[in-house]
Amino acid sequence: MPYSLAGSTGLTGAHVTGRIGFIRTLGAALAATGVAATGACGGGTSSFAADTSSPAPTTTEEPAASTTAATTTASTTTPSTASTTGATSTTGGPLGTDDAGRRLTLRDFFSPASSWEEQRYDVAGQQDVQGIANEVSTCYGANAEDGLELRLGNNFDTLEFSVAQADDSRSSDQELTVQVLANNEQVEVRNVPFNQVQDFSIPVTGVNALKIQLALDDRDPDCSGAVTAVLTDAEVS
Repeated sequence: MPYSLAGSTGLTGAHVTGRIGFIRTLGAALAATGVAATGACGGGTSSFAADTSSPAPTTTEEPAASTTAATTTASTTTPSTASTTGATSTTGGPLGTDDAGRRLTLRDFFSPASSWEEQRYDVAGQQDVQGIANEVSTCYGANAEDGLELRLGNNFDTLEFSVAQADDSRSSDQELTVQVLANNEQVEVRNVPFNQVQDFSIPVTGVNALKIQLALDDRDPDCSGAVTAVLTDAEVS
């Protein structure tokens, strides 16, 4: 015999059917509400993740680039001290007070003959000595081309330099005569044998033109051949 819900509860079949329909409707509504709530929560989570994953604004390095450019510009416009010094010494004189205390080069001498050279030499057993040199073969009197001249402009008190014969001179049995003239007056004369270095200290207070004249010793009856005279360590103070 079929089960009768109405008999056990005191309800009619219509009432039971109505309640079952209400329960089903309520269940569907609750299910729909749960899905909507879940979707809403999921949407909220997705939205937060999108916000937090947005890339941070890119920071530019423009200030650093500007600083570098300014530094480069400053360095390229700074005058060169070396260039200024070189330009001052190309005229061959007169020397200025700012030339005191530095080693003089061939450029500092007044109109030297083209036969003079500046390089490194071996002298009296010393190797690679920086010097100014010329070959001297005159025995009787000084040859102007064998000499050097400084225009001092009355600016200094002392001139110091050294003279020797190069180790590879064509002759080794000759003495080199060094004569120094200050304002055309002799202030020093000395002989320099082979394999020796002679140091000179010349007072030049009030001297404008100073000449260093070189020749082979004409007192030697066998004066002949040629030697390479090397002048080193020239300095005014």
